[in-house]
Amino acid sequence: MRLDLRGVSVGVDGAAIVHEADLLVDDGEFVALVGPNGCGKSTLLRSIYRALRPSAGLITVDGDDVHRLPARQAARRIAVVAQETPADLDFTVAEIVSMGRTPYRADARTDEELCARALERVGLAGAAGRVFATLSGGEKQRVLLARALAQRTRLLLLDEPTSHLDIRHQLELLHLVRELGIATLAVLHDLNQAAAFCDRLYVMSAGRIVAGGPPGRILTPDLISEVYGVRAVHRTQLVFERLKEER
Repeated sequence: MRLDLRGVSVGVDGAAIVHEADLLVDDGEFVALVGPNGCGKSTLLRSIYRALRPSAGLITVDGDDVHRLPARQAARRIAVVAQETPADLDFTVAEIVSMGRTPYRADARTDEELCARALERVGLAGAAGRVFATLSGGEKQRVLLARALAQRTRLLLLDEPTSHLDIRHQLELLHLVRELGIATLAVLHDLNQAAAFCDRLYVMSAGRIVAGGPPGRILTPDLISEVYGVRAVHRTQLVFERLKEER
């Protein structure tokens, strides 16, 4: 599996949002798309899962233009946990997760087993009968991830997957995604988490990808200052020394 974006530009309501983006996710990689609010991260992600059509450039999955694939074929290759999801869906957890099986023609037993396995992986094995609307924000996010897992694709797209989770569940979810071993592109806001869990990062600013590469090389104080307008200082050693002093 390989996701490849070449010169992708995206506009919304006549306004140019993303400009000539180049991006690559190889099989098994966990890649983050980071940058300040309003820089175009979610817009670029939406163009990959066909919610928006690029005004220029090419998006391919395994060499095929995603916008030329039949919808069922695209859904067998790309699973999405989007940012905008209705919170009051009157479906059970099991029904939500089973929607991930829509692109396939499988028997009911196979679908049920795959959905149960997906719920178990996100820590909600006992929640199948609960109504989605009654769940906490964090539980809803994990159900949506389970739906994506039930879809059994080789490319996973996540738009701010940790936004409704407490710190423990943020780390557990990112660890789970990391352990899946499939190509993953996630829009993340927490640079510390992106650096800890991701193989590579792409940094966006004002609709353009301004840097890409391993976190240790990309997340420099100069780049963070330029993109986010704040000064960054590495304090790991200082914190360790202070803890030793307190003891």
